[in-house]
Amino acid sequence: MLQLVTNVKTNSIRKLLHIILAGLFCCLINGPLMAQVKFYTMVSESDIAVRQTFQVQYIVEGANSIRQFEVPRFKDFEVAEMFDYSTSSFGQGQSLDTYSKIIVLMASKKGKFTIPGATAVINGKQMRSNAVAIAVKAGVPGMNNINPDDIDTEEESLLHPGENIKDKIDKNLFLRVETSKNTCYVGEPLMVVYKAYSRLNANSQVVKRPSLTGFSVMEMVDAYDGKPEIEKLNGRSYYTNLVRKVQLFPLQEGVYTLDPAEIESVVHFVKTNEPASKKRSLSLYNRSGTPMYPLAVDHRTILRTAPVTITVKPLPTANQPADFSGAVGQFTLTVKTPTAPIHVGDLVKIQVTINGSGNLSLLTPPAIKWPKGVDTAEPAVKENINKYIFPLSGSKTFEYSFAAPDTGDFIIPVVHLPYYDPKEKKYKTAASDSITMHVLAGVKKATAGAPASVDQGSGIQPTFYWFGGIVLAIIAVIGYQVISLRNAKKKEKARLTATLPIKETPTPQQIVTRLLANAKQALQNNQPSIFYREVQQALWQVVRDTWRVLPSKLNKYHTTQLLAEKGVPDETIKNFSAILDECEWALYTPDQSIKSMEGLMDKAEVLLKELVENRES
Repeated sequence: MLQLVTNVKTNSIRKLLHIILAGLFCCLINGPLMAQVKFYTMVSESDIAVRQTFQVQYIVEGANSIRQFEVPRFKDFEVAEMFDYSTSSFGQGQSLDTYSKIIVLMASKKGKFTIPGATAVINGKQMRSNAVAIAVKAGVPGMNNINPDDIDTEEESLLHPGENIKDKIDKNLFLRVETSKNTCYVGEPLMVVYKAYSRLNANSQVVKRPSLTGFSVMEMVDAYDGKPEIEKLNGRSYYTNLVRKVQLFPLQEGVYTLDPAEIESVVHFVKTNEPASKKRSLSLYNRSGTPMYPLAVDHRTILRTAPVTITVKPLPTANQPADFSGAVGQFTLTVKTPTAPIHVGDLVKIQVTINGSGNLSLLTPPAIKWPKGVDTAEPAVKENINKYIFPLSGSKTFEYSFAAPDTGDFIIPVVHLPYYDPKEKKYKTAASDSITMHVLAGVKKATAGAPASVDQGSGIQPTFYWFGGIVLAIIAVIGYQVISLRNAKKKEKARLTATLPIKETPTPQQIVTRLLANAKQALQNNQPSIFYREVQQALWQVVRDTWRVLPSKLNKYHTTQLLAEKGVPDETIKNFSAILDECEWALYTPDQSIKSMEGLMDKAEVLLKELVENRES
């Protein structure tokens, strides 16, 4: 009987809701549209060359929840790298979160291909992004506008009598890593550039882009497209290809060795009996790529960058301000309040903007002593940063919203941002001006005694009042129905509770077992990609469920900061980052062994148990 009553009431409520929605749609059809979720695919270039890398982005805009994000298989391409990128901005009264899954692909053969769309469950709905067509052509990528006379790769690729292949490669094909500095402070930005240099006729591909553990990383290019440039080094010209270019922000003190980059190259040599002093111009390969000389030799080699050490020093403790929160660089600070008159109860928005250069992306909201009666929530954050220049420059804005308090003058005192200036090697403080807000009395609404036929003050037609009265009546009926339904459900729930056994609280081990169930299944079925993704998902789920972290904040930097604030031991945080790094690189490195997967499973179980136990304590 209870189920029958519930169904009848539910149907009634649905009909009433349909009536209201239809009426409101008619009234608001010309109003502003709500922001919609967008899920689409972009490529950095639609026409590329064989062996050229290009970038595919799967972008989600305006989503509150993203789950089960799956990228397609790229059977006609080689996956060089895959990473995530997310931003959050605020404008026109609404916040917009953008999430991107970025894949760097390399074309292995010519032809016309379609980049399939990705799938994800977005705001509870299964969605697929669009497919994109690209064309892969024969030839050397990006060399159409380069003068071939600058570097004679064919001449350099000749093996003359007495010449050694290893010596030839060492002199004409190598990797370098360049850093803007090798010693810096915690939070002080430094630039790192990995490049490949070549004067030989070779086909190369990146097999390992360096991970940079211990640093917050900002990419300085949108896509590693494989287009070469000409650069002089020690008086000789080389074709150079960018492997990775980043700005790094050290997160803690210590000595770090940057991970090496690796490329695999096939160098096309041709042996000749002519002495090296005799120059000749010849074509080593015909149009189809077949060697034209019987003494052609293909030599495969793997190149790595030499180790580079970065020493990160702690920031000085002498004269460090008590409210210092880690800002390093050169900054200014301004506070902006509304220009229109403020009345009691109005929504007031105040913007605190930090301009300058340094670790802008890591800055947290400065401490503000709000007047009595002002209660603000977490601010909306908007970044306007130029990532293409070093050091990172631009602005970061924190926008606070609150209801205007009682009438009178309210003073927002000077806002301070202490920061460390590495150029002058001393602490400074950026400060705003003190601001006085004038809050006026609330605007009175029209009285109930006004004539019903015409509203002289607002010009609102009487039909709108009738419509408003009808809507209020319908809402009152729905409210009554909802309350009745809720009371019925409470009675049924109380009856069921009295008969059902009380569930026991799961132990930490049971929680960990549940989180890793899918990963264990993938391990048993020898499915590496599913295994590593499930381990990643388990780690993020613990963080999300324990501390209610928004999807846009589920990244390694914000999460490690949060764990530190919650008192999680440093060793646990370090293991958390290490396991995420291992999963990230394993996903894009083929032929993972069962033994390495089992070892990671053991480490993940221990880490998850520590996180769950830390939550319960």
